Amino acid sequence: MRAHHIAVGCVLALLPGCGGGDSDDPSPADPELAADLTVLVRKNPDDPGRKIAIRCEQLGPKASEQPCRGLAGLSREQLAPVPADVACTQIYGGPSTARVRGDLHGRPVDARFELTNGCEIERWDRNRVLLGDPPGG
Repeated sequence: MRAHHIAVGCVLALLPGCGGGDSDDPSPADPELAADLTVLVRKNPDDPGRKIAIRCEQLGPKASEQPCRGLAGLSREQLAPVPADVACTQIYGGPSTARVRGDLHGRPVDARFELTNGCEIERWDRNRVLLGDPPGG
C-alpha cells in the first residue's frame, strides 16, 4: 500500500483556510505506518487553523516522499512537553499554537506547542520540520 504524503511546507503555504478545531480526531492508526499524524497549526486562538495529514511508511532518507524524509529521527521524546521544573527565558514569541496527534512508530502522540517562552520557542524550532514556521513569524 502506498501511503499518501503531503509536504508540510507546501500545505502550510497553500491551505490557509483549511482545518478544524481541536476536537477533530485523526483517522484510525495504520500499524504499518512509521508516522500517521495530524498537525494543526493556528496563527492565534481565533484562527480555525491549517490542518495537514502526514502518513509515512518509513522516516528518513529512504522514505519515498517529503516530509517523511525530513522526519528522520523524529521521536515521541522530541515531541514531549517542556518539563515543569525547567527555567525558561521569558521571551514571548507570539500567539501561534500547534497540535500534533496520531501515532508515531505505532505509539500514540498528542503534543501541543506554543511560543510563550524561550523553552517553548526552542521546542517549536526543534520540531520545525514537522510544524513549519509559526504563522506570521
